[in-house]
Amino acid sequence: MDIRVKQTCRSLSESCELLDKRGYRVNQGKNSIAAFAKLSLLRLFVFLGSRGRKLSGAEALYISEFMGTSYESSEISRIVRVDKLGQDNVIDPFVMLCAPFAEAESDGVLAGGTEKLIGAVNEIVLDFIACDGKTDSEESAVLGKLIFRMKNFASSWLTASGARPPRRPPAEPAHAEAVSQPSSSKEPEKTLDELMDELNELVGLETVKSEVYSLSNLIRVRKLREERGFKQPNVSLHLVFTGGPGTGKTTVARLIAGIYHCLGALSKGQLVEVDRSGLVSGYVGQTAIKTRQVCESALGGVLFIDEAYSLTTHTGQNDFGMEAVDTVLKFMEDNRDDFVVIVAGYTDLMEQFLTSNPGLRSRFNKFIDFPDYTADELVDIFLLRCKSYKLEVEDEAIECVRTFFEERCTTRPEGFANARDARNYFERVLTQQADRLAPMESPTDEELMTITVADVIGVILF
Repeated sequence: MDIRVKQTCRSLSESCELLDKRGYRVNQGKNSIAAFAKLSLLRLFVFLGSRGRKLSGAEALYISEFMGTSYESSEISRIVRVDKLGQDNVIDPFVMLCAPFAEAESDGVLAGGTEKLIGAVNEIVLDFIACDGKTDSEESAVLGKLIFRMKNFASSWLTASGARPPRRPPAEPAHAEAVSQPSSSKEPEKTLDELMDELNELVGLETVKSEVYSLSNLIRVRKLREERGFKQPNVSLHLVFTGGPGTGKTTVARLIAGIYHCLGALSKGQLVEVDRSGLVSGYVGQTAIKTRQVCESALGGVLFIDEAYSLTTHTGQNDFGMEAVDTVLKFMEDNRDDFVVIVAGYTDLMEQFLTSNPGLRSRFNKFIDFPDYTADELVDIFLLRCKSYKLEVEDEAIECVRTFFEERCTTRPEGFANARDARNYFERVLTQQADRLAPMESPTDEELMTITVADVIGVILF
């Protein structure tokens, strides 16, 4: 445990003691917050270190230093019953711990209390995972799920209490284009915390968020171990996104590019989006040139290939999709330290894509599935978009919107496009509202900023 992490432990302990003195409680008042936090971390350490094996000497030493007492690994296993530990019962206490911190934050007792708690837990546990020099993606996955659940609880609690404004509306779905064009005025780069907050604010996608937290922690742990001189095996950061249209794949890919950059895995962090048309040419010898140019534009960042299966499903004599695949694979091999590829598409078709070339399966071994949005989530997206324009929606109109999306999610028509449906629905509602208000000679501000039943009834999506 280095000096920085020791300071983090002291700061966390001081925050817990402050909350104890002010009368805040956790676990229905049965434990002091300071004791509860320390015990929760101890149980998590033992769970992470002993899954199917004995605690290593380095792990036992770390736990001894954390507890301030010298323990052998066998003693630690007796103190904390390993057979009684499971993933949920080591994660749940940290979610419970968020409650008094969120309450103290909303009361003005501890500014940024939940962020301090979550940041401290993440830093301490990452340091423990790195202490023995072994790469274990399962440990990072557990920590990813834990941090996501803490963030989700804290955000929901603070929003409900009025201490934090509601989340921002979801980003517009991005469309594939051959090469991202640089902006004339460069925007300031976002921090890792800002990117993670933006991820957490997306509607739904709970399992996706947890997977991204896990990936980020895996990179952090590898970096910590490398800094301490431990040799690390190569780990592929290339990803397969599966799911239907409008499920947030492009939005999450853009966030991952930024996260990888912030963590030092990529030098630039830009996202270049393409589909088949951006890679394949109709003439012999041109596809490899075209594809390599796209790859070079993505060097230092992420190449996102939407509907990647379309590269391998055409079998005609003059089809050059496989040439594009071969070119991408070679570029991945030649630039493995500063180039990431994310391929996306429908689940069954992506499976066919990965079996079309032996090199694909070996390089893409991490899958993230994007489920279709539920009707309630689509309603939330619609309402967030209304809120972003300060539009009020009548209760009766909300029920009509809910009925519309329930029917659409049940029938799943051919053009069903998840979040894009919510966006298109919102635009059509604005059109109907404009048609209703236009004949009025002088509508009031309230009328201009209110969505009524008349505005939502009869909306059609194709």
